[in-house]
Amino acid sequence: MQFNNPSSTKMKPINMTTIHLTTSTGRSPLRPGLLFIPLALFLALAGVAGAAQEQAAEAQAAQAQIPPPVCPGPDCRKVITIYNNTAGPIFAVIQAGIQNPDPWLQAYFNNNNRPYAETHYSRAYVNPENGIPARTHVSVTVPWYSELQGDEDAYVDWYNGCRIYFFDTKAALDAAHEADKEHRLSFTDGSPRVSCADCEHPLSIYKDKTLFDDNEVQFQLVEYTFASVGTDKPQPYIINLNVGYNVSYLDQIYLPLALAPCGTEPCNGEKDPTAVGYLGTIQNLGPQEDKSSFRDALNRFANDFGWPQYKSPLDNQERRPHLPGTFKVLIDRVNVEEKHRESHFTTPPGTTPPGRAIRDLINQWQTCTSNNANADNCPQFEKYKELDAYFRGNYRGYRTMGNLGDCPKLNDPLYYPVPDPLTDLNILPYVYGWVPFNSGCHAHFNALKLSPGPESEYHKVQFDYINYLQYNYETQDLKQRQWFNPFVRLVHGKEINASSYAFSVDDAAGFQQKPGEGLIIAIGGAEGLPNKEPIVPPANYKKDFLVTLGDSKALKRPRWKSFGVCKDVADKEFPPLPKDAKIDSPDIIVDTIKYKISPANPCTITVKDAADRKYQLTVSKSVPWPTWDGGGHDPTVVTSVIPNVGWNINEVAQQAPPRFALLTEPPLPK
Repeated sequence: MQFNNPSSTKMKPINMTTIHLTTSTGRSPLRPGLLFIPLALFLALAGVAGAAQEQAAEAQAAQAQIPPPVCPGPDCRKVITIYNNTAGPIFAVIQAGIQNPDPWLQAYFNNNNRPYAETHYSRAYVNPENGIPARTHVSVTVPWYSELQGDEDAYVDWYNGCRIYFFDTKAALDAAHEADKEHRLSFTDGSPRVSCADCEHPLSIYKDKTLFDDNEVQFQLVEYTFASVGTDKPQPYIINLNVGYNVSYLDQIYLPLALAPCGTEPCNGEKDPTAVGYLGTIQNLGPQEDKSSFRDALNRFANDFGWPQYKSPLDNQERRPHLPGTFKVLIDRVNVEEKHRESHFTTPPGTTPPGRAIRDLINQWQTCTSNNANADNCPQFEKYKELDAYFRGNYRGYRTMGNLGDCPKLNDPLYYPVPDPLTDLNILPYVYGWVPFNSGCHAHFNALKLSPGPESEYHKVQFDYINYLQYNYETQDLKQRQWFNPFVRLVHGKEINASSYAFSVDDAAGFQQKPGEGLIIAIGGAEGLPNKEPIVPPANYKKDFLVTLGDSKALKRPRWKSFGVCKDVADKEFPPLPKDAKIDSPDIIVDTIKYKISPANPCTITVKDAADRKYQLTVSKSVPWPTWDGGGHDPTVVTSVIPNVGWNINEVAQQAPPRFALLTEPPLPK
């Protein structure tokens, strides 16, 4: 399983039933219990396109393992620095996950004969009395693990599948803390500890069996995993000590957060020209008089779309808007309409639950998947029907392949089959959550990639789901009521413009993994970030192709210096390489729609190396290109290469999943 790959299936909750769905929220790739072989190092730099991820992932998965770092020691800890750029205090809680077994500790201790299980969450409260004051920051050092004393678990793993919760009121923090405040943890004398030199008191650690409930308290969530561990062999092994991180607006949206790796500690907020851009948003928290803040955007969206809002006693929707994601709203709709339960949500004054946008979404699904669907009443009906057929095929697999070996609760009608029967409404949480039907069964039973399959069809359906449906608000000829998921527009649209998860398989927008000694989190502004520009997203093969320049360092060639897209000059500098960088292989993303590429309007990509030599390749077709896997390049796609001797181009053009890339050789020798 890949940790970050837009075509991968991420960790999903078990038993996605309409009965238990309300407790099974949040499915981004850092969930507790995750096993993965992670994505390779990011090869390009800030301001240039993301790396050739598929190639890099394959290369990294094959690389040799590294030995465990010495703990305690500088290579066995990371620093999380939190910048509070808001006008009030912020309260943070760092939570280690539940794992059984825990491959991170199995890899660290080089022992897969012991599970190193964590059976409860462990939480470190940062400044729980007064919070992180406005316009200040704190740095928290987390070790790979801590050794417990007098507990059913032997260790806390602070590296694998962890969360950080952010609260902006003491009342919300205290309400959340009620669940664990009587269960303080103790550690052995020699154990590595979570520490914070900037905090008002030493950190106290507590345990609990359940997650914080966003139906009861307001918080915003980020997730991280430190180090990369391979699990494709009997003995888990350490691949690297990278920093993996995401901002998750998947389940709910409440606070504006931005994340970036810290390359080398200490990270004190100074500008770093080698730093990658941030994930998330640097928008001001607000609300503001000019209505330009994050909270103003949430209120405007809720009112314009009649979007559901939380209705816990702590919520103040006007001053502190707190909105659920589409997946959670659909779970709630199933429980209200089919299970006759009370809703967790309300809608803005003057509207009727579930609100106009959700009613339109449900009606659109029913229209587009019906026998009467056509291009007039549903312009994308073929994509809808393709998606509906795939998930109904997965449901058939669930019902026909279930057995006691795979489904221990096969004979328990509370768990199997769920749902029963499948309806046009209760299918939607599975579709919008991108989760298989497997209630009453083991987590990996009936995986979407294989059921109904084949895998090539799965990749096609997922690509269409992400690029043509989830982002269909970008399609100008669609009416607002025909948007597949208006919540994606809230998160990724121009008002918030967050690089974060807005739906379950939004990996391309929401997740990064980088080398680094720590993680920087900025709340309500850019202060503290080493690069105040957002990270460049990876290629969208619906419209882009990727040019990956050959590594200049491996053969000690002059490094790549500058480039230009659809022009005869290389007038844009590549950013400087990070300290101790081992690779110089930048990527360039070319938008074939933006540049209107065609045989009548070809596009020349011009590159220069440090010896001031010019390299050019000319492309004469927009994507999708014809399939090409024979080495070299299709002469109808790449119509000119300069120099044409010694600098070769290899083309990759595949349809499922789509990928269109040109891989060059490194610069010529001096």
